[in-house]
Amino acid sequence: MSSLRQPSDDEIEWAEKYLEEGKDPDWDYKLGYFFIDVSGKYHVYYTLWKQGKLNLNFITNLSTDFETAVEKAKKATGRIPVVIDRTGTKAGLFKAAQAEILTFGKYRGKTLGDIFVEDPKYIIWLSKNYDGKSAERAEKIKYYTDLYFEAITKKNLEESKSQHIGKIGEKIFVDGTVYDVRKVTNDFYGQKKLIYQCKIVDDNGNKFSTYNIGGEVNKGDYIKISGKVKDHTEKLGIKFTVLNYCKLISNVTKDVEKYNL
Repeated sequence: MSSLRQPSDDEIEWAEKYLEEGKDPDWDYKLGYFFIDVSGKYHVYYTLWKQGKLNLNFITNLSTDFETAVEKAKKATGRIPVVIDRTGTKAGLFKAAQAEILTFGKYRGKTLGDIFVEDPKYIIWLSKNYDGKSAERAEKIKYYTDLYFEAITKKNLEESKSQHIGKIGEKIFVDGTVYDVRKVTNDFYGQKKLIYQCKIVDDNGNKFSTYNIGGEVNKGDYIKISGKVKDHTEKLGIKFTVLNYCKLISNVTKDVEKYNL
């Protein structure tokens, strides 16, 4: 096995400062954290690991280039702390990680940890579609899926401006942009009815979801609606005000187009 170049003290100092940027300052390390093994004792790569409350998990080979390895680790872990480990990790864990190597699909030959760093959304796809017989692999897929959502939720909690608006049962008025819309055909007393389920963000960053917007809209439309507050929910760290009994007062975007304003 060829030896891995040891980063200099100056490189370590740069990495620690770089990894500190954007890190959650109030993070409780007892909840777990990531670390980069730079010892080269067991691998020919700089490697990423996750220290949990009770266990240690190999995530992926990062790179043989130290700067690239640090940048990839920071991108993958969001605001969860990443530390540099100069002394090395427990022997044998890397060998155990080989059970994670995929034998199918576009990432055949890669470990789940590799995919988590390179294309985490594929992990989400696997969690919904994997129907193999390996309980161990299914458990690992779940682990990386939970890891992804943990990082995303933490990032959203820190960055989202959305707040819950109004009281349950209160009628409110919303001006905002449709950023997601689903067209659904419902059977209404024997008649087919097309409804528009939307997600809206107002000018202050507050987010709303509706079962039926009450009219035809498209993604990107700026609209004015009224509705009754049905619920206050939170998904992946983002607060949503759920509306029903909605009425589309005006579609500003379509009005501008119609009258050439």
